[in-house]
Amino acid sequence: SAGEMRFCLKNDGVTTDSPYPNPLTEEDDSFNEKGAVKIVEVPPARLAVARFTGFVTEGEVARQKDALLSSLAADGVEIDVPHGAVVPHVVFQYNPPYTIPIVRRNEVAVPVVAPDDKAALEKEWGEAEDEASKHGLADDLAPSDVSDE
Repeated sequence: SAGEMRFCLKNDGVTTDSPYPNPLTEEDDSFNEKGAVKIVEVPPARLAVARFTGFVTEGEVARQKDALLSSLAADGVEIDVPHGAVVPHVVFQYNPPYTIPIVRRNEVAVPVVAPDDKAALEKEWGEAEDEASKHGLADDLAPSDVSDE
């Protein structure tokens, strides 16, 4: 199956021009690459993670994601997505395919807002309201969008 696999590469004092290891060349004896390997830098993110066992199916991921979102809402943790947008998720699987389901380690993760990032969000929301008033949309605010201050 065509999927995506991620590895965490860290710089362990490598002294080449690149902080990443050099890929094998076709002349190397151990070369057995079946596709292009791309090294992509993934930006850091704050994620809330829930661990679960068993096989990873679309239905199980949806159930685990819903349970995680419910737990976060109950705890008052804010999700880091625009209002009304679909919450993105990432699934992490740590075991080979022949591992029995009861001992498999899987995780589902969603982006969350750090407690200290709320000031930045409030500034962003204020800019959005200013932009709306410039375009004559200030009267189009829902009651929950208007502060009582």
